Amino acid sequence: MTKAKVLPGTDGRKMSKSYGNTIALSDSPDEIRKKVSTMITDPARIRKDDPGHPEVCTVFSFHKVFNENEVTEIEGQCRGGKIGCVQCKKNLANKMVEHLEPIYERRQKLLENPGVVKEILANGNEKAGKVAQKTLEEVRKAMKIDFI
Repeated sequence: MTKAKVLPGTDGRKMSKSYGNTIALSDSPDEIRKKVSTMITDPARIRKDDPGHPEVCTVFSFHKVFNENEVTEIEGQCRGGKIGCVQCKKNLANKMVEHLEPIYERRQKLLENPGVVKEILANGNEKAGKVAQKTLEEVRKAMKIDFI
């Protein structure tokens, strides 16, 4: 139904603010790194060089979204015990920060300049009003109530 990818929460359950297992677009790079470091990994993997099972690893689910170009390589390294979970989490955190930091920085600038936000909203409101007015005129004409 939707083309958007669904990610689990940092604990492997459904992502939910009430569970406290979210990574928000507004999180700072440090917050992202901290949250990624607490993610659930393959519980059967005890040592760094033990073969992993990416299909049960929350970190791998995020790699599939944030690191699409290297996902096959990451899966092979995990299954072959060539990369440990800690390093895998660090790699993921770096990729996530790379993707999300521009959003965080833009949000910070907007928070520092609330006038800009009000201007953006006013412009959007004006554009939406024009579109709504045109649509309403078309509806009235189609329903033959264009005498109003």
